[in-house]
Amino acid sequence: MWKILRSRNFWLYTVLLFVVIGFFSFAQVASRNSLKVKKLPVALVNNSDKQYSKNLVKQLKEKFSSSESQIKFINVKNTSILNKGFTNKKYYAALVINENFDSNLSLQQNYLKGLIIQEKLSKISNQAILQSAQTKLQAEFAKKAVANLPKSGKVTVIINQGMNTQAAQVLTIALPKLMTGLNQGIAKKMKTVIQKNGISLNSSEWQSISNPIQSQMKIKNKIPEKSVSGTAPMIIVVLAWISSLIGSMLLWREHKKHSKNNKFSLVLINSQIITGAVMTLIASLSIYFFSSVIFGLPITNVSTFLTILAFNVFIFYLLQTCVLDWLGFAGWPLIIVIWLLSAGTISYAPEMLSPLFRQGVYSWTPMRFSMDMFTNNLYIHGSSVTTQTDFIVLSLIGVAALGLIYLSSFLKRKEK
Repeated sequence: MWKILRSRNFWLYTVLLFVVIGFFSFAQVASRNSLKVKKLPVALVNNSDKQYSKNLVKQLKEKFSSSESQIKFINVKNTSILNKGFTNKKYYAALVINENFDSNLSLQQNYLKGLIIQEKLSKISNQAILQSAQTKLQAEFAKKAVANLPKSGKVTVIINQGMNTQAAQVLTIALPKLMTGLNQGIAKKMKTVIQKNGISLNSSEWQSISNPIQSQMKIKNKIPEKSVSGTAPMIIVVLAWISSLIGSMLLWREHKKHSKNNKFSLVLINSQIITGAVMTLIASLSIYFFSSVIFGLPITNVSTFLTILAFNVFIFYLLQTCVLDWLGFAGWPLIIVIWLLSAGTISYAPEMLSPLFRQGVYSWTPMRFSMDMFTNNLYIHGSSVTTQTDFIVLSLIGVAALGLIYLSSFLKRKEK
């Protein structure tokens, strides 16, 4: 025992263990502990576009103008453009100001003025003043203003749930809380005026005054039930990566047995590609069978899902086969490194990641394009723009990997 403890190899192994644990911690813990919601794009649609709504828009933008703000409000002209933005994954959520917002808030102000006028007139005992034309006009205005309880100004909060589960959870709490704060701020000012003027209100009137702004929530691209709380795209990417990893390793070892002088001929490489395509088909059908048929994952368009799944599995297979053909089994750690770094970032919105992980990992990892395709297919139907981009990027990665696989036929490895 003491001999081993005194050996140099033992201490080299401990250093190696320290480095490996440090890397795993960096990949899995540091990425998650450095999460900070910053500048999530939220659309702001003003369908009323008059004094009160314009002031509200200005107030919201000023409140979240800091570079550290969780939300970044973006003006959108109308709901038609907003829906296209939701489909193309431009906005995580939206605040839509109802077209009657300004008229309702104006009626609230007139109602308050009417109450004040009636209260002041009730205290005037001089009949001459009460019979004057100006006083009569004021009394007539007050009577009309308080004839009906005013309605609240309506604002709709729309959460683009399917775009990203974590971002949706944050905004589902933050946006209603924001509207509640604005509502309470206006209500407090109105109550102060009422109390200052000694006006007494019944319960219905207090209820109306207490809710000058009402918000309702709607969900866009809702995540279906049995979607593993919105993590289904991530799980599908995991299954696609693991199946291609196992397939590439087994097929590489099998083809290596038939190589001469540790050199893969063009015939063997062609065989790798063809058998890889067959294994891709089997893996894709297996993933669909277990995830959807057995465990009930809702998939609306099976043919499209299987096409996307087979495409991604095959791209991963080419990528991993490329590493194995060039580096042999020594390339295995590189494949694991790619996966570990990717797994800690791709499930989060890029706006939630620290600059290190957003630029250093998220921007280049192939898995995020893969996950984007599955997210579009499962949750955001019709998102052709981002899907086309993902397809092009992954195709280029696959073509590059395929080219390197064939170039490896000129490589002769010497292995023990």
